[in-house]
Amino acid sequence: MQEAKNLKAYKKEVDDALQNEFLRTAMDNFAVAYRTGRVNAFAGMDVEKLVSDIADAKDYAIAHMDELFEEFKTNAEKTGVHVHLARTAQEANEIIARIADENNVAKIVKSKSMTAEETLLNHHLEADGYDVIETDLGEWIIQLRGEGPSHMVMPAIHLSRYQVADLFTDFTGQKQDSEIERLVKVARRELRQQYVEADMGISGANFALADTGSIGLATNEGNARLVTTLPRVHVALVGLDKLIPSLHDALLVNRALPRNATGQGITSYVTWITGPNACASALENKKEMHIVFLDNGRRDLAKDPIFSQVLRCVRCGACANVCPVYRMVGGHKYGHIYIGAIGLIITYFFHGRDKAKNLVQNCINCGACKAVCAAGIDLPRLIKEVLARIQDEAGHPLTSLLLGKVLRSRKLFHTLLRSARIAQKPVTDDSQYLRHLPFFF
Repeated sequence: MQEAKNLKAYKKEVDDALQNEFLRTAMDNFAVAYRTGRVNAFAGMDVEKLVSDIADAKDYAIAHMDELFEEFKTNAEKTGVHVHLARTAQEANEIIARIADENNVAKIVKSKSMTAEETLLNHHLEADGYDVIETDLGEWIIQLRGEGPSHMVMPAIHLSRYQVADLFTDFTGQKQDSEIERLVKVARRELRQQYVEADMGISGANFALADTGSIGLATNEGNARLVTTLPRVHVALVGLDKLIPSLHDALLVNRALPRNATGQGITSYVTWITGPNACASALENKKEMHIVFLDNGRRDLAKDPIFSQVLRCVRCGACANVCPVYRMVGGHKYGHIYIGAIGLIITYFFHGRDKAKNLVQNCINCGACKAVCAAGIDLPRLIKEVLARIQDEAGHPLTSLLLGKVLRSRKLFHTLLRSARIAQKPVTDDSQYLRHLPFFF
């Protein structure tokens, strides 16, 4: 994703987004509809207790991450799965590329995976000469446009059906109707053949169950089932934070995930995979299955007394859904790869200070994200902590340094107040009050 070189350039990009009337309207409509859908989906449930239970379950998993990985590895390998651990994003990409090379893969189909977005897996595989096709409708659309996702759950939410119709017209060489049902049929027709021809399927996972060595996927389109069953090789790329002890914990999270993400009681498909399935095109009629677990800073985060709670995140995207800044400018200006309040935090840990330094200043500390977080993460506080860390590392702005000096000196502070009382007279007329402080303060 293209990044602004400095804060001034980033502000210009944000200003451009603010002038995009279609984007503003689309975001407004979604934000209003989402709130109603979420309330209806959680009706009659003790949401506070559910969030607390999820937080407790995820905190346990975070504290026992290494143990759960070893347990998962042992149980998955008993079923014939190859389990790998990648320390970095680059290492994960190299492992998957090596698996493709060893199995003479040419075409790869992918289901939606934010972890694959995190590692820029498509870029790596395409550079190695592989034909990689996204099969989630939204992901396929933005792949054709050469864009990144603008939302973790709904990657093409920033586009209209007319834009998609024009895109499909260019892709197919035939004029396409803008009716949504017809556009879906075009995607289905174009993608179905890809599943049949693909040598490898790559998926993510919402859950990794240590006690059985199983992975679970929550999806709405059914494409993940085709990706994980038809090709002769299946690779799942999974963050270490998706490890949980058992199905009980997964079902607990899944009670909140679809409700918080899209206002659904449950997604259209919840798929559990334990070991490689039968596959007529594979040697000995059995699929070759690999699970690549990604660290990329997660182990260090798990030991951080302040930030370990970010690993509770279930990737529902609700923190973006209710964010007034996201509503104004959309995900492409409010995230690097991960979008929303959680993105402002984990961009710093997964992609570095330079990618996070502009984004993290977007938070207005309204607390909306904290109120809807399915895992009870104190997002506003952690965003402040990230900003403080960045400024400690890169240097504080001059205005902050000057203000800090003033506030540390009682005598200087009161002297400036007395001076300001006189200085404000030209702008306050007969009033003794100044309605708005200068932005510096």
